[in-house]
Amino acid sequence: MPYKHAGEYGDVLKHLPLCDVLANEKPLRYHETNSAYSGYEITENPNTEYGILGILDKLDDCDYLRVQKENGIDNLHYTGSPGLAIGVLQSNAIYYFHDIEREALQDIARFSETRGLEHHVNVCCGDSIQAFLCDDYVLDEDDFVHVDPYTLFDNNELGNSFFDVFEKAVASKAKTMLWYGYGSLYDQNLIWEHLEYLADKHQKGISSFDIWQKCMTNEGYRLNPGVPGCGIAFANLSSDSIDVVKKHWEFLCGYYAEARYHGEHAPMIGEAHSW
Repeated sequence: MPYKHAGEYGDVLKHLPLCDVLANEKPLRYHETNSAYSGYEITENPNTEYGILGILDKLDDCDYLRVQKENGIDNLHYTGSPGLAIGVLQSNAIYYFHDIEREALQDIARFSETRGLEHHVNVCCGDSIQAFLCDDYVLDEDDFVHVDPYTLFDNNELGNSFFDVFEKAVASKAKTMLWYGYGSLYDQNLIWEHLEYLADKHQKGISSFDIWQKCMTNEGYRLNPGVPGCGIAFANLSSDSIDVVKKHWEFLCGYYAEARYHGEHAPMIGEAHSW
């Protein structure tokens, strides 16, 4: 299993609001660009203790907590976004999971079978950027698209990036969530500039919610509890969904304001934008 980062704070930032947004929006189709596995066996280590294990008993009742507990978080099994989406939407949606790792997609297929949902789940192995940008990959307001890269602007062989996928989803009126990571304030500002440009270009409201290590500078970072900084951006959602995202983000900002990592003071700060 090539993915070793499950249960870190970057996962909590995206998965905690994702579940409530899906429950609220009730899309007919769910798409994910970088699905990875349905879930992961995790260990108690500095990254997970800074992430899910440190925050678990501080969460209020929510779909994220419900599905995590149903799937075994108390026994150190962390449910990833495919398992969470299936756990929230169940048989009320059709799913399209994309990844370059065939083993990850096979895991999702097995997970769907245990839930009796194998006929609802489609797995697609390959370059998800080109798959989504293909003319016959049609999206509309009944779709939810979860764009989940780390490096947002890296181009594939045809010169396209995950930001292009995000733009297509936003322009198509699909309900859209983007997760992104970065390692410097320079990269952070570059992402914000692109989000502002996209909102203006398509006359679409985009909301973003970021949280990053206070020690981060324009050149880099000193501490990295899994990812130095990351954010989530949303488009085409209801105001109720944006409100619940903001509520979860504010909770995380408060929790991490005085956080410690590996015994060292490791506070994070946050900033939200609406364009």
